[in-house]
Amino acid sequence: AQAALAARDSFDLIHSVGSLLSIMNVQDWHASRARTAGYDMEGERRPVKPHKGADKSTGFTSQLAGMVQESIMEQAIADRTEQLAKEGALEGQYWDAKEYVTAEEKQADQDNAEAAECDRDGGREDEEDDLEALRARRRKQMKDAMEKRQKNQGLGHGSYDEIAEDEFLKTVTSSELSVVHFYHRNFEKCKIMDMHLDKCARKFFNTRFVKLNVEKAPFFVEKLAVKTLPCAIVFVNGVAKGRQLGFEGLGGSDEFSTVTLAWRFKEWGGIDEDFDPDEQF
Repeated sequence: AQAALAARDSFDLIHSVGSLLSIMNVQDWHASRARTAGYDMEGERRPVKPHKGADKSTGFTSQLAGMVQESIMEQAIADRTEQLAKEGALEGQYWDAKEYVTAEEKQADQDNAEAAECDRDGGREDEEDDLEALRARRRKQMKDAMEKRQKNQGLGHGSYDEIAEDEFLKTVTSSELSVVHFYHRNFEKCKIMDMHLDKCARKFFNTRFVKLNVEKAPFFVEKLAVKTLPCAIVFVNGVAKGRQLGFEGLGGSDEFSTVTLAWRFKEWGGIDEDFDPDEQF
């Protein structure tokens, strides 16, 4: 009886395994044959004959059949992996992740790169525009400064000259900044003032420095109420803004510095160049 039961179990086992393989073959044969025929292993090419099921079973055959099926699948996977490795499909040392990026990811990366490039180009264009605008302003400033210097040079800036009474109005209105020294040829302090104004004329090119003999300009002496000599009047666009009477505010002696006198003129707006109050010239 035991021998008969063992024989029947063996038969059931064979039948179950054969049935499983038969079902797998029937379902996948047509779909996978054309795709994987070239990669089938020797064991996969063996035909399997289906068997009819037994009416009775202890259950042992079903468990064993599952184990056999898992073993067969594991072996098939191992065989397939080995074959792919031989063909170089799984060569890890040469694996490049970039080859496995999806088309969507590649497009997204490309779009991001293009957007970033556009941003950089836009930033560069803005910077170039700002730089060009700065250069244009600088060129205009240089041009204006050159034209102004040429104009001032034509008006006699840079030198200390004596003018006649009929040249007074033209002098103080033609130059934006001017200083007119009303002097008397016999006053010693006027000669000291002449020395300092000559230095100022060579130092501050934007201001026109001149002198006018009071004996030869009675009209403007009276008009401007010149009563103390030396008298140096600062004009800005023809308007009197301040005057230096004698050596007032210069230290109380004849030994004052030129820069002290120049600083007085600057306080009244007669000098627009910058300089150090302690500078010696």
